[in-house]
Amino acid sequence: PFYHPAGPLRAAEAESAPARPRLSFPPGVASGDPRPEAVMLWTRAVPAGPPGPVALLLEVSEDPDFQQLLLREKLHADPASDYTVRAYVDELQPDRTYYYRFRGGEHSVSRSGRTRTAPASGQSPRVNLAFASCQNFEQAYYGAWARMIADDQAAAENERIHFVLHLGDFIYERLWDQQPGGDPQPRRLPDFPDGVSSEKSRRAVTLADYRHLYKRVLEDPHLQAARARWPFVCVWDDHEFSNNAHQSYSTYGAEPVLEAQRKLDANQAWFEFIPAVLDELRQQPSHGLRRTTLDGDAASRNQAARDSLCIYRRLSWGGLLDIVLTDLRSYRSPHCLPQGFAESLGLPMTPVDLVELADAGSHYRQGNPPTELPYGDGSIPNPARSRPPGTLLGTTQRNWFLDTLASSGAR
Repeated sequence: PFYHPAGPLRAAEAESAPARPRLSFPPGVASGDPRPEAVMLWTRAVPAGPPGPVALLLEVSEDPDFQQLLLREKLHADPASDYTVRAYVDELQPDRTYYYRFRGGEHSVSRSGRTRTAPASGQSPRVNLAFASCQNFEQAYYGAWARMIADDQAAAENERIHFVLHLGDFIYERLWDQQPGGDPQPRRLPDFPDGVSSEKSRRAVTLADYRHLYKRVLEDPHLQAARARWPFVCVWDDHEFSNNAHQSYSTYGAEPVLEAQRKLDANQAWFEFIPAVLDELRQQPSHGLRRTTLDGDAASRNQAARDSLCIYRRLSWGGLLDIVLTDLRSYRSPHCLPQGFAESLGLPMTPVDLVELADAGSHYRQGNPPTELPYGDGSIPNPARSRPPGTLLGTTQRNWFLDTLASSGAR
């Protein structure tokens, strides 16, 4: 239910479309990960009638009025994926703009989207990209997206944005009742379907909660318009799962807590609502959502949840640019120093030299770490003396990363 290959590009069929129910498309449309010959298209198609699988049509054209269709493909949306639809359209032409939309029955139609393909490998044109991150819905209105769209509309054709690189925190799993300074939040998300509440905040804990966040955030008109205007290239940071997380562990309290089911749910919601090209990237480690069971000991559950989705990947923009997208949360080691370590020293943050020493763990000085960490005029016990050295990428991703850099011919 999560992935619908649209198949080879072909002329639209002349016969009438099959009977389809009336649909609404509340989060709009989106596209992601442009390649020279392909792009991922996305929508969420909600039936007006009773729940159940529904049919819809995808239409692709080179003109914004859809007078001549290049593709008309029947797709399906299903409650199992919260009616999200992913359509990988290939056999496109490089460095070209396309328009797309989705149709239900009774003349129901989504907003139109605009996307573009990447240049071919032999081309080295300019690249105009925008980047964004950390879009906390409750802390402010999305005026930055509105400004980006207005500036792009006013720009000369060769100055307009080709794609948006989103560096993570597309959603925030934890919602605070007040801003850090004590002021009220400018806007409030509706309560979670499940959720856990404390005195000052609420947080997502189930698949329904994470879906709730994406759906509500995508109701913002400026973000929705941005996703319809440009293809997005996305990675996640921590708030797509849990603040300051590593692997399948949350760190709200003094000690990390394994939350494998919550990580699995967060991965599924990201996959459903973020159009990324994953399985389709041959000879790359990335892959789409793999349903799994969380059995066995803690290590097995952690790994199963973590590996249910793999998003590190490489995309290219002609011969000019390789975009190497890393996942710095799912494979990283636990924090090298305990929660509250800086506060115990009366500091706002831990000094860099102590972090470097602790992060080296048992490998410091060729396997001779100090028993004490030097600080000021004295010293404190080294809590990382027997731990393995820290990592952000993990061994497998690190090797891929280095091989990717070494093999790149991009300028």
